Amino acid sequence: VSQTDGKEMPSMGVNELVGNIEGYSSIMKALEEVCPVPISFENIEGDAKGYYHRAENRIAIQDGMSEVQTVKTTIHEMAHQKLHAAIGADKNEQQSKNSKEVEAESVAYVICQHYGINTSDYSFGYVAGWSEGKETPELKASLNTIREAASEMIISIDEKLAVIIQEQTKDQTRIDGAEFDDSQIS
Repeated sequence: VSQTDGKEMPSMGVNELVGNIEGYSSIMKALEEVCPVPISFENIEGDAKGYYHRAENRIAIQDGMSEVQTVKTTIHEMAHQKLHAAIGADKNEQQSKNSKEVEAESVAYVICQHYGINTSDYSFGYVAGWSEGKETPELKASLNTIREAASEMIISIDEKLAVIIQEQTKDQTRIDGAEFDDSQIS
C-alpha cells in the first residue's frame, strides 16, 4: 500500500452519519408515536448508538447524535423490536445475531431512503460487516422479511406524519387566538 499512488481507498468501516433533517421533530414524534415500546434517550456506554432491550421491552437511543444518525438508529431499533421481539422467539432463536443486524439495518436503510435520508455511507458498511461469510441463500431468505417490515413501518409512519402535519398546519392557521377553518382563509 505504501508503494502505490492514487486516490485514498474508501474504507469499509461504519462512519457516523451527520446532518440535519427537514421536519426532524415531526419525524421523531411520528416514530415515537407508532413505536409500540417506549423510546428513551440516554448516554450509552461503548460504541452502541442504540439498542432494543427485549426483557424490558424498550428502546434506548444514544443522546447527542446528529439528526440523521438519530432517525436512522431509532428506525433500526424499531426494526429489531418488530422483527426480533420475544413474540415468535422460536424463529428468533434460530437466527444469528448477524442475520438480525442485517435485517434491522436493511429495514432502516429502506425506510430512510423513502424519506429522502441518505444513510448509504453508514448502512452499506454496516450490512457488509454483519453479512460477512453469509451465503447468498441466507441473505435472500431475509429479503422478503425486510421488504414486508419496511412496507408496514412506512405505512404506519406515513399515516402518523400526515396527522402531525395536519395538526401543525391547523395550529399555523390560528391568528391572534382566533381559529379559522380552511374555508375561511383565502
